[in-house]
Amino acid sequence: MASYDDFAWFYDRYWNEEFHHLAFPILERIWLPRLPEHARILDVCCGTGYLAGLLAGRGFHVTGIDASSEMVAHARRSVPGAEFHVGDAAEVRAPGEFDGAVSTFDSLNHILDLDRLAAAFRNTADTLRPGAPFVFDVLFEEAYQTKWGENFAIVRDDHVLVITGSAYSRVDRMAQCTLTMFRRIDGEWRRADATMRERCYTAAEIDRALSGAGFGEILCYDARDLGMGGQLGEGRTFYVATKQAPRAGARSSGRARPSSGRAGTCGPGTISPGSRSIRRRR
Repeated sequence: MASYDDFAWFYDRYWNEEFHHLAFPILERIWLPRLPEHARILDVCCGTGYLAGLLAGRGFHVTGIDASSEMVAHARRSVPGAEFHVGDAAEVRAPGEFDGAVSTFDSLNHILDLDRLAAAFRNTADTLRPGAPFVFDVLFEEAYQTKWGENFAIVRDDHVLVITGSAYSRVDRMAQCTLTMFRRIDGEWRRADATMRERCYTAAEIDRALSGAGFGEILCYDARDLGMGGQLGEGRTFYVATKQAPRAGARSSGRARPSSGRAGTCGPGTISPGSRSIRRRR
């Protein structure tokens, strides 16, 4: 995860706070009320720990996991009261049992293979007690067809970041952009280059992967309906999936229709604020 290691300093400085300033009120609305007091929370793809710090400040016990060692190093410095581990969410299971899990800022779109996304869901589910809610957000195609990864530059006296070469392929539903980074450290300029890639999953793919991992009720919320405006809200959907207890009986093979009578798909623009009309149960 060298590319994410190089990007960690810039991510922590410029992206974390801006996104979570808008995202945390959404979590307060659709997820935090479902958690017990002083809950144990797993932060999947925790990045540099900004969200973990917000949760720890509310009295929650947070464990974070991220594949980037540099991201985790930032998180440990920023939130010493939380626990962080270096690990790929698709390959390792975090230690312990948790009352809830969270993954924000389209982190799961950075998992580029559907089988690996399903594995990340399974590993997350394996750490959760029955009834625990898992909240995450993903980007759908609308986001990648707008201003995702648009060319721009940040130029300061001691650092420079340039994002170029943004592209999205509708054939394989892959998006990518190129990052060129400079930092002056100990009086010497250092350069790093990275290519960031994300995969646009369909609602049906996400739904099947969640169900296969042992999640039952699946709720979906359009980020714009919940107050996330501007570019960050375009094409973004928040999911809340509930870990089900193992039980006998057949599993539902499809979604119920929402109360409006439209087909129940978890994509942008399909659900109103606070609505529980799009759901799936096992």
